[in-house]
This record gives sequence, C-alpha cells and structure tokens, in this order.
Amino acid sequence: MNLTYKYLKKKYLSFFDYDIEYLNFVVTDALFGYSQISKYLKDKKIKRVCEVGSGTGILLNELQNKYPKKKFVGIDPGESGYHNYRDTLTKIGKKNKNISFIKKNITSLNTPKKFDLIFSINVFEHVKDQKKYINKTLSMLNKNGKIVIFSPNYDFPYEPHFVIPIIINKKITEFFFKDYLIRHEKKTKEIGLWKGLNISGKREIEKFLLKKKLKYFFDKSIKDQMFERVTKDKIFEKRQGLAAKLTKIFRFFFLDKLIFDILKIPFPYMELVIKK
Repeated sequence: MNLTYKYLKKKYLSFFDYDIEYLNFVVTDALFGYSQISKYLKDKKIKRVCEVGSGTGILLNELQNKYPKKKFVGIDPGESGYHNYRDTLTKIGKKNKNISFIKKNITSLNTPKKFDLIFSINVFEHVKDQKKYINKTLSMLNKNGKIVIFSPNYDFPYEPHFVIPIIINKKITEFFFKDYLIRHEKKTKEIGLWKGLNISGKREIEKFLLKKKLKYFFDKSIKDQMFERVTKDKIFEKRQGLAAKLTKIFRFFFLDKLIFDILKIPFPYMELVIKK
C-alpha cells in the first residue's frame, strides 16, 4: 500500500487533538521522509535503524509497518515546540514493540548497541557542533553502516524555516529580520528556533569529511525530488510561500538546469551519505 496524506490524516488526527494545522505539518514531513528513507531500507543487510530527531514518531512507525523485521530506535531531546504532542510516542510505543524512543541528545548518548543505518531529516541544521555529531553517529555504526543526512544547504543564501534570505551571515540577517523572527517563533511556538540554527553549508562540512578521510557522497537526485515536492505537496508549497512560487517558475522554464547544473550555484538542500 502506498502511503498517502489521506491515510495518515485518518490514522493520526486523534493523536493531535484534532489540530489539523499541526497535523498537516507533521504528516507531510513524514511522507517526505518515508519516500526518502524507504530506498535505503530495501537493503536486507540493514536490520537496525536509528532516526536522530524522531519527533512525534510517526515516520518510524510507518517505516516499521512496512519493514516489520527491522528494529527501529528514535532519539530526540524533545525540547522544542515540535513536541507539543509527546503522548504520540507513548501511543505508538504501546502498539509497536519493534520501536523504542530515547529522550536524549545524540551527542550525550551512551549505548553499546550499533546500527546499520542512522538517518536524520531536517535536524542537522539544529546541531550546534556538526562535526561532533558526525563523529558520534559514526561511532554508533556497524561495519559497512551508513549515515544519511537530509538538511538545508546554507551555501545557497536561503533559510527555509523562516522563509527568508540569508544576508551575508546569521548576525546581519538577524539585524534585518529581528521583528519578523520573533513573530514567526511566537506563531509557530518554536521559541529559540533561530538562535539554535547552525547555518553552515555543504562546503564547510565537506572540508571536515575530507580531512577525516571519510567515505561519503552527496546524492544529486535530491534536487529533482525537492522540485517534485514543491509541485505535488500543496501544504509544503504553502509553507515556502514566494520561494515555492519562484521554484515552480524556474522549473517550468528549465531555469533550474541553468542555475544549478550549468552555473553550478549551490542547491539549497542536500542529501549527504557517509559510509563506514
């Protein structure tokens, strides 16, 4: 069965006290994550899976339903407004014994258990010390395991959570958008979101990977998949506002190929795969 918005809405609406706006946010992100991570889970060698920043647990629950022989662990400190409905974890945990949730920061976690796949979706940009994060997750991998990171690429001067341009650096951007940032955080109940953002880009991360002599690659297919999401995911399109409209125009006139393929302008989103 293909996972759909309609199916997830019916299944989880009561979990969120019938808060349709919040459900839309959670479900559309879960659908995106499901489409991206499923391709890795087709590998039968992957038996233990960890999601860093598992939030409400919906994505892990649906992945486990599709791959019932695999073990899933979700790690999340549960500190932001994204966790207004923490009881979803309790409900999911009671129904699905092959999933466990750990409320802790990944960098301070001590566990003897190893994983074949550790992934995060839109979490890496919230990590203060990204190099420490990579080292920590590498230490948690089995031999031939993989780390998969989906994250904004701030080498392209755009911030997708607030839907604003990055003006030179974070400090100057805050100077120009301070009032808007405050209003946005109050509206979304994500107080401290801007302060916690790490707007390092692909280039800086790649320097670290090269220095460590790690095996890695950036999956270029994420570009087409993100364009497809803007086209088909109406809720995501609405969240991205003007940026989504410009993206669709670029795609229609094939300007995306000129900008990102020919002129080599950094794409604003990345999929990083690190192999042990």
